[in-house]
Amino acid sequence: MSGGVLWLLVALGLAAVAARPPVAAALVTAQTVLVAVAALAMTPGRSAEFAVAAALLMVKAVVVGAIVGVGIRRSAESRPHREATGVLVRVGGAAAFALLVVALLPPFGLESRAAEDAAAALLATGLALALARRATVFAVLAFLVAENGIAVAAVSVRGGLPLVVELGVAFDLVLLIAVAAVFQRRILSAFGTSDSDVLRGIRG
Repeated sequence: MSGGVLWLLVALGLAAVAARPPVAAALVTAQTVLVAVAALAMTPGRSAEFAVAAALLMVKAVVVGAIVGVGIRRSAESRPHREATGVLVRVGGAAAFALLVVALLPPFGLESRAAEDAAAALLATGLALALARRATVFAVLAFLVAENGIAVAAVSVRGGLPLVVELGVAFDLVLLIAVAAVFQRRILSAFGTSDSDVLRGIRG
């Protein structure tokens, strides 16, 4: 992947840290689609196995995007909540954490150092997204951002990872997102909010 695409992926993840749930879901879905498009663009000169894996990433992007979209549309909250930290604090903290992870991580054999840095930054951004946002839907989006980092690393390995690995990741992720969407609806119907602090009894 080109450096511009890699850092656009990271920027989309950081933007999701700042955004409201529907916008964050759209940003993470766009990030997932961009990973798949970039992987498809890398198929010329690669093996047929790599081409199939890239196509599976696109299928996964469409399926996951549909699941997340349906979940967001059905998750209107009767008890809206406010975030404990401001946008600048959230984004600044996430960016600082991602930069720290990138700085500390040694090379691990991808096609370029930019791919290694971007994959590490996406994993760190996914963790920051889960920690910085209260709404339970962000836990789902955090998994997606982190998995996009894994996908960047997978397609940036010389020759690409074996098809069976891509199949396993795609199946596990779609299953996880589907189950999480069901739990999100159940939580909202029971409590009227997805504020994780309320669910823990921290806030009334």
